[in-house]
Amino acid sequence: MLDSQRSPSRDSTDDPRYRRVRQQLVGALLRMAGQQPAQSISVKELTAAAGVSRASFYAHASTPAGLLAETLIAELRPGLTQLSGEFGRAGADHGALWRRIYLALLDHVAEHREVYRVISSGESPVSSALTRFFEEVTGGYVQVVAAHLVAPPATPLWRTMATTQQAHSMLAVVHAWILTGFADAPDDVVDTYLSLAPPWQLARADASGQISLHRARISRSSPEPTAGPPGTTGPDPA
Repeated sequence: MLDSQRSPSRDSTDDPRYRRVRQQLVGALLRMAGQQPAQSISVKELTAAAGVSRASFYAHASTPAGLLAETLIAELRPGLTQLSGEFGRAGADHGALWRRIYLALLDHVAEHREVYRVISSGESPVSSALTRFFEEVTGGYVQVVAAHLVAPPATPLWRTMATTQQAHSMLAVVHAWILTGFADAPDDVVDTYLSLAPPWQLARADASGQISLHRARISRSSPEPTAGPPGTTGPDPA
């Protein structure tokens, strides 16, 4: 289990020495994780850079990757979870709420852009922990929407697919921003994402609190499109 799933005891977090050591470890780790994957950083290297003992490190985490995941998630959690209650309001503007969530995410990424550049370069314990966290957060929003959804029915498959889709979309937005060199302003990044967002994410509840998604279906028995002359994309006009 990654350390992002652990929580220090209240007695530890209230101890000034504990807080000071943690601050030293996290500061050194963020600097190092902006240059190399956290899973490649040894406890010996991290404690030397932080100026603390190995024993002190193990009071905080079992691995540097676990400590990094815990640190990033702790920073993300308030901004990504505080809005969940607003999604259930009748007439709530889900687009505006998701905008605020994504802007909070991008602000966090911008603050640690070199760290996220390394994380985004490949699968790692840290990226896996972030995915699980995004699924946890998104699952809460999906449950709120599902509770008000009357069409289509919010089956277990629908809930699971929506949660997984959205969690990976959050990572995809971060990855795309990194690949494009952080060239676009956060508002523009969010605008672009919302133009691609799935319908359920932007749906508003009506005055009775119900949500209906109206979307054309492609029948399993629909015929294949007829090929037209070169340069056309559909059947010949009648």
